[in-house]
Amino acid sequence: MAQNISLKIFTPEKTALSRRIYRVVVPYGTTNLTLIEQRAPTSLLLRAGALQILAEDNSVEDLYFIDGGVVDFAQDECKISTQHIIHRSKISRERALELCEAEPHNAEYYQMIADYIENFG
Repeated sequence: MAQNISLKIFTPEKTALSRRIYRVVVPYGTTNLTLIEQRAPTSLLLRAGALQILAEDNSVEDLYFIDGGVVDFAQDECKISTQHIIHRSKISRERALELCEAEPHNAEYYQMIADYIENFG
């Protein structure tokens, strides 16, 4: 598998993810944007949403929920800064709804996760 993109995701507390990938789909604007090898340099503001890491057959290899942020992509290095990141396997719809109540300052983020899981599993 040609994993030629270096992906690093940072939160204020730590480097949350650092690995080589094939492609990544980021939540941008009213849609999503796929970042591929040898893409022109790009810096964008991201919205809260699902970040998908794709395999060579374009199937979703990993899914994370991010709370918006910034992506910088240049020379096959993708760096993302975000407030929060949660792997799909680490949260349920019920837990996201609980966190909406427990963390009202992050309620929109957790509601987005709950809605995504309800609609897409």
